[in-house]
Amino acid sequence: MPTSVRVLAWPRNSSFADHGLTAKDMASAEPAVCKPFKKHTATCTYRIRTTAADVESSPRGVWHVAVLATARNGTTTLDTRAADFLVK
Repeated sequence: MPTSVRVLAWPRNSSFADHGLTAKDMASAEPAVCKPFKKHTATCTYRIRTTAADVESSPRGVWHVAVLATARNGTTTLDTRAADFLVK
């Protein structure tokens, strides 16, 4: 089971698209909540609260979700495009 999972949603046209997202960028990302699922796996969920003003000011178009997982032994895995979604 991971000791830490951090999640960051970022618009396709952000500066991350130009220079790439790094583990250092993820240091201040929101944490996910993880619960054991089986002996060596976990289910992690991430929820963010938004206001109508947040939605109105958000860039339209494709967004990516980046995930940084840290294992008990300290190794990390970064997936900069773990999921995508569309803001209309």
